[in-house]
Amino acid sequence: MITALLLSAALTAASPAAASPCRFVGEPRTWTEQALSAWDTLDHRRLRISRPVTPVITLFDARCAYTLTPDPDGDIQAGSRRYSALGAPHDGRISLPDGATVPAQRLAFASPTSDGGMFFIMALPSLWRADRTEPRDGDRLSMVVFMHEFAHTQQAAGLGARVDDLLARGLPEDSDDDVVQDRFGDRPDYRAAYEVERDQFYRVASIADVSGVRTALAAAARQMAERRARWFTGDDALYGEADDVFLTLEGTGNWAAWMWLTDPQGGGLLPDAATAFVRGGGGHWSQDEGLGLMLALDRLMPDWPEQAFASPAATGDQLIARALADRTPPERIRP
Repeated sequence: MITALLLSAALTAASPAAASPCRFVGEPRTWTEQALSAWDTLDHRRLRISRPVTPVITLFDARCAYTLTPDPDGDIQAGSRRYSALGAPHDGRISLPDGATVPAQRLAFASPTSDGGMFFIMALPSLWRADRTEPRDGDRLSMVVFMHEFAHTQQAAGLGARVDDLLARGLPEDSDDDVVQDRFGDRPDYRAAYEVERDQFYRVASIADVSGVRTALAAAARQMAERRARWFTGDDALYGEADDVFLTLEGTGNWAAWMWLTDPQGGGLLPDAATAFVRGGGGHWSQDEGLGLMLALDRLMPDWPEQAFASPAATGDQLIARALADRTPPERIRP
């Protein structure tokens, strides 16, 4: 199971206009090619995925839905991927490969298909910017969402398989990336422990000298271990592993978005501004702390993304342990 990013703000879809065909041209096509190219650039620079996944993609706006099917002869090309596209008007709901439908509102998620492939669905930028006073914020948000969720299309065989294993071993079937927050967030002292730990990871990411980074990262790892040892016991022991997996899954997605935001050819933001943009209100704890964890790892171990996107995938706990064990001075990869 791949976690989904479903943003709460809803947008009612307009009725399709029968007179106007749904051709995959103009902004929908231009934006899609830019988004796929941005992902391909990140893959080549940092991820180096050995077997990149080319998912079936459905994109939609207020009137049309576009299905992009992998096609070696397709006329839509971005990096290593080629697609053919078919557009059709919708009635306010968008069909999924399993026969279900979702409302044509601001949403994005990735999911495996019955044939072993991957499916990706997302609202186009016109829906993300619809109620924004500053249209550029909507455009940035749509690309941030794309980078986050497209990361999950590449993780089914790695972290996605770890989630499936957790479900098979007793994690509730309706679990998502908020499962730990939902179960423990209201327990006395839990939130305070989580926030101290989260803030420590972001502190690590801001330290200039390598020795200070190493010391601070070790402290954050101890705080995380203490939190889990206190709350994830007995019947709740499985949540310790779930915490590790979802922090990694959501952290890698948010880090991918952060990387686009800080790219001068992408979002063009300074690192602190990009961090604030991705964190938003911090309402989803695994996404918030996960980003801090990945930014902290960036300070010591530049090749951590290759390990997190591999199959089998390394989780945050494993990556921290490897970063602390490796005494090789890291390359400078970001300010």
